[in-house]
Amino acid sequence: MASILGFTRAYLDRDNARVVWEETTYRRGSETLPARVYRPASHRAGPLHAWLVLHGLTRTGREHPSLHRLAIAIAGSGSLVFVPDIPEWRELRVAPAITVDTIRAAVRAMQSRPDVDHAHAGLLGFSFGATQALVAATDPEIAGMLHGMAAWGGYCDVPSLFEFGITGYHGLDGERRFIEPDPYGSWIIAGNYLTAVPGHENDRAVATAVHDLALEAGDRGVYAWDPVFDSSKYAAREKLRPAQREVFDIIAPLTTTPRHATEAGLALGRALADAAVQQDPLLDPRPWLGSATVPTLLAHGRDDRLIPYTQSLLLKRELPRDTVVRCSITGLFAHSGGTVDSLPLTTKTIEAFRFIALLRSLLNLA
Repeated sequence: MASILGFTRAYLDRDNARVVWEETTYRRGSETLPARVYRPASHRAGPLHAWLVLHGLTRTGREHPSLHRLAIAIAGSGSLVFVPDIPEWRELRVAPAITVDTIRAAVRAMQSRPDVDHAHAGLLGFSFGATQALVAATDPEIAGMLHGMAAWGGYCDVPSLFEFGITGYHGLDGERRFIEPDPYGSWIIAGNYLTAVPGHENDRAVATAVHDLALEAGDRGVYAWDPVFDSSKYAAREKLRPAQREVFDIIAPLTTTPRHATEAGLALGRALADAAVQQDPLLDPRPWLGSATVPTLLAHGRDDRLIPYTQSLLLKRELPRDTVVRCSITGLFAHSGGTVDSLPLTTKTIEAFRFIALLRSLLNLA
């Protein structure tokens, strides 16, 4: 319980007096990349339980406000937190081929520290980083350096994820649900893979336009569904040929045009998924999940509009049963930690108790 109290106090402490942090580096092949280390301020001597925390596809990387606050809270619980910066992900380039090498390098760097208890190290990934962490942890060397891991807001099935990004529909076991998707996801998807889709090889201008929209959203720190981006959409559209505008309008409709499942949208989502997995096989976690050995906690926000919570339920089915410590869907958070403020007080209270149980499981993993 002391670790949960420490987590909560550090999370709520705006002065951050209970935690200190410093910049450091780690080596990935011939590259030296930045990282940040958080530690409890009151710690005097002896090794600490440690967490390697991965950001997702975000411009701010290790500077992301929600990730920074969470790292402070985990350190406040009595652990060391190591947050590596992944430059490809900050440029919103999916680049799954670099994932295992990057995570291995970061885990080695964390484990080489004298203030880390090598027998108690955990891996925590968010969003795209959550699934990539799951894949990386099936590597025997990485698995051998981990006591446990957690995946928050990860994905399992590429076709249904891409369909959701384009149409807003997701589901499980034949049940279909709709939630207005955050367009940031489809902008990244198409920005990375549109020109790999047969028939769209010459649509580099569309891919660049939607990738630029995603970069703009990240740089401005504004949700991608905000009407502020409509002017950028107008400007981008004017530079495209008529046929390209039709594709652009599926991926980046104006905020006055709600998403709905058109045949063109469904077809584009399926084609993007096929092209993405063909180009980057490591994007699909399913071939690796069955060989997982590290005790794993899965968590997801129910109101997640980038990666729907049903993706974590699918992950639970694909992972070996004896590795899944817990799978929790929380109504308190949206995508990767964004809070949900519209819940009734009674519901918030119930969800708070559930979150405490989730937090206890998480902190006990390392």
